[in-house]
Amino acid sequence: MPFSEQKEPSIITIAHGAIAVFKPAGWHSVFQGVELKSPRALNEQNTADFEDMVSWLSSHADLLPASELKDAAKAWQARFAGLQAQVQPKESERFLSELGMLYRLDRETSGIMLFALDRATMESMRAAQNAFMLKKRYILMSEASDIELAGSLPRSRSAEREVLLSALYEGNTMPIVSYFRSYGPRGGLVSCIEPSFRLKAKKKITKDRYQTDLSAAKPMQWPAAGAICIEAEIRKGFRHQIRAHCAWMGLPIIGDLQYGGGSSKRLWLEAFSVSLMDGRQYVAEWKLHDGPTAILQQ
Repeated sequence: MPFSEQKEPSIITIAHGAIAVFKPAGWHSVFQGVELKSPRALNEQNTADFEDMVSWLSSHADLLPASELKDAAKAWQARFAGLQAQVQPKESERFLSELGMLYRLDRETSGIMLFALDRATMESMRAAQNAFMLKKRYILMSEASDIELAGSLPRSRSAEREVLLSALYEGNTMPIVSYFRSYGPRGGLVSCIEPSFRLKAKKKITKDRYQTDLSAAKPMQWPAAGAICIEAEIRKGFRHQIRAHCAWMGLPIIGDLQYGGGSSKRLWLEAFSVSLMDGRQYVAEWKLHDGPTAILQQ
């Protein structure tokens, strides 16, 4: 079921050289570099602030099949868990430090994550991702808003929202394309730069353009009145890409206070499917649920 209230990670499936794991909203993707057994750490912050998928997977190594990943998970605690600072491993150590993680999800985003069972699969899957052969699909709940996205050029495209929604309701897929510019504390937020404005940008922007394909929109009255359920697909991802693109188009995700969404108990964004593609042919797929279709069946 989409947007499950499940609070703990769980293994979805093990297939095609990778393990698919459910990440709850609020969990970090990578190790946060703090020893949870430290009384000082426990006193200063809630342990939930440190919950991450790498630590969880390492503590559940016995659930994994015999593989390089299982060996790495067993070795992980001894090598990294006692460190007091964020680990910045060499590329050759990344399989161990991130346990074959193929991509990350924002802390606020729930959904499916993939971990390669061996180094060869990790390298081939990352190569496929760089070649736009790894398709990731998300379900989101948005709402109409005329907010402006700080630092974006133009600052908002909400004037195009009704045309966009009409096309989506008719069953069309609509691409949102931009460059990105990081800003804010530690560059933690992003603004969108429309390609025709690229030369007008006064600050550094990404070298590449990023595309989010929106589809399968449906008006809803849940989780808030006026909500709109939308499917989003990306082949190449950037930090907060879907969140920023939706806000830029005047459709911020509900619960996304950083990008103008209304207050809610969670960020209503979830990764539900990852597919390895060869052209238009599916080579493999890992799925959490059926996305918007599952919502309509509830």
